[in-house]
Amino acid sequence: MSDERIVLIARLKVREDAVEEAKKLAMGIVADSRTEEGCVNYDVHQAIDDPTVFVWHETWKDKAALDNHFELPYFKEFFAEAGKLAAEEPQITLTRMISEK
Repeated sequence: MSDERIVLIARLKVREDAVEEAKKLAMGIVADSRTEEGCVNYDVHQAIDDPTVFVWHETWKDKAALDNHFELPYFKEFFAEAGKLAAEEPQITLTRMISEK
């Protein structure tokens, strides 16, 4: 169904010399992302045991809202810049909740 919430889990491992730059870059789009009409939540995490690993947990009202997010200029700029800091290819998984609330 088209009105189903989409949860995105993304993982980005950056170079050791790029941790602070990556953190600043990631934090730089949180406020804008949270104000998007289709954003339910947008959280960025950093791994406790490996500070080079960043994880995004995002919930979007539907796939169309997420697709719109991906097309915004600030997100495209973020993704291009983050790619330059990456030690591995980013992993992005789109999910839908299957357990009951």
